[in-house]
Amino acid sequence: MAELFEKIRKILTDELGVEEPSIEPTASFIDDLNMDPDDIAEFFTTIEDKFSKSDNKLEISDDDADKIITVQDLIDYLQEAGIDD
Repeated sequence: MAELFEKIRKILTDELGVEEPSIEPTASFIDDLNMDPDDIAEFFTTIEDKFSKSDNKLEISDDDADKIITVQDLIDYLQEAGIDD
């Protein structure tokens, strides 16, 4: 999990300008990281691009995206999708 968390943290800081100290597994994308729906959509698209492999394309459905509230939710989702640390 630690490596996935670090990869997610890097995407949030480098691509969306989120302040690194505020990024914790329990952080809510909306409440704690102050992301709006457009930021979240852009972030999930970036996650799909970064974590897709030629033999395993990652696609986060709208229904799944609605359930991903915190950084830990995303980590759990990625692990369930077969994304390893």
